[in-house]
Amino acid sequence: MEWVSSKRRGPEWKQSWRGKSMASVSAPPFHLLMIFGIVVSLLCLSQYNHFKAQIHNTAVNFQFFLFFFPFLLMFFIISYSTGGRRLSFGSI
Repeated sequence: MEWVSSKRRGPEWKQSWRGKSMASVSAPPFHLLMIFGIVVSLLCLSQYNHFKAQIHNTAVNFQFFLFFFPFLLMFFIISYSTGGRRLSFGSI
């Protein structure tokens, strides 16, 4: 029942590179993680404010479009119904 044990056998050069590299990895310092978290939070906050302003601008433009859409629709219907010509702006 030697195969159950996690003890490594054989020379060290035969062991995998992943096993060696994962053994030397440690967690980064807590202060570095805190600074990284603060920087990412500030970047997200600044992008959120820009996004919020852009959404507001888009909503206002859409409201203008909805306000003028019936007038544009009436203009095109009247221009197509007069004489069967398309948007005739004078006698050219």
